[in-house]
Amino acid sequence: MTKEQLGQYKCLCTEIKELENRLNNLKRQEVTDKVLASASDFPYNQYELKIKGYEDDKYIEKIRTRLTRRIRRCKKLRLEIEEFIDGIEDSRTRLVFQLRYIEGKSWVYISRQLGSSNESYSRMIHNRYLSIWYLLHFW
Repeated sequence: MTKEQLGQYKCLCTEIKELENRLNNLKRQEVTDKVLASASDFPYNQYELKIKGYEDDKYIEKIRTRLTRRIRRCKKLRLEIEEFIDGIEDSRTRLVFQLRYIEGKSWVYISRQLGSSNESYSRMIHNRYLSIWYLLHFW
């Protein structure tokens, strides 16, 4: 997991909301038509009958499919980030990642939450963990 991937968490959440709104507001057009009908009993008089329905628009369905696919992809990426953070065994390190990427807090805020007056304290914990993680997974 890279810093860039982790940094996408907030944007992914926003993108999912926007895509879901677009999907919910995607409507098919209502259409009306007239057909000829006749009475079911003798004298079988003919009359016009007005019918209403929704147009089966293939374009709308393609958009709906594309939006659904994008939502699934964004949710998958968001879940990967959450699972990465949940997989961190050390509580302090997990808290640093949780506050930074899930909640979007600043390094200064996180350091203060951890009881340090050094504003780069949380960043050092973060960078040290990622360095070790990269070595274990890509070396």
